[in-house]
Amino acid sequence: MADLCRWTNPQSIKTAGDLFVLDAAKINESVVEAGDVISLVVPRDLLPSQTALLHGHSLVSGIGRLLGDHLLSLFRNLEHLASHEIPYVVQSTLQLLTAAVSSTPDSLGEASNPIRDMLHDRILRYIDAHLLDTNLAPDRICRDVGLSRAKLYQLFEGSGGVMRQIQRKRLRRAYQMLADPNRPQPHIAEVAWRHGFANEKYFFRLFKAEFGHTPGETLENMRNSVLKAEVAQHHPEHANLPSGWTLPFGTPDH
Repeated sequence: MADLCRWTNPQSIKTAGDLFVLDAAKINESVVEAGDVISLVVPRDLLPSQTALLHGHSLVSGIGRLLGDHLLSLFRNLEHLASHEIPYVVQSTLQLLTAAVSSTPDSLGEASNPIRDMLHDRILRYIDAHLLDTNLAPDRICRDVGLSRAKLYQLFEGSGGVMRQIQRKRLRRAYQMLADPNRPQPHIAEVAWRHGFANEKYFFRLFKAEFGHTPGETLENMRNSVLKAEVAQHHPEHANLPSGWTLPFGTPDH
């Protein structure tokens, strides 16, 4: 998005991240300063008739914000889309756009699935960005993302709830820290505290339930792996000595 975009009218100023409507049938004289503009051109007959009344207006609703996120993501990932995926992207984009400029019950109904997916992804990105904040909780997410507690719980009801998502993400980040051979060996209690677990025994219980082994066993396995690598480097004939088990990491959160 542009850092600054303005028309000949000094009141018509858009800043970075603003999503706004321009009617191509009207005269548009604008200046873009220190940045770029992402433009989405849509034939008039594909949009609700009231869209013409929004010339120059920013789309600041919750759906408008989701549409802005969607367009940024589309811009970044466009080159990676396969040809057979493009029609689905076009359809979901048009549904989101229609909902953003009209917000009628019919348009919202048609766009319910894309809206739900975009909102779910937005919340997950927010959680990732604030994962280690001690006050990360449903009330804060609802306030900063802009949705009700009921909607938040509905979005995550199929995955154990939003707090369960936060807990799992914190456990996985703790696992990465404990299993990273390039880090100095951490104290387990410190790792637990840094990831929002004030009670070390509770952290141990959740960690083992999630990964099948304790934090201490994770450290031991990491040490064994490092030792095996050192042996292989200095004594190649012993490279196949057993070193215990390993745990694949990177299962996506859904």
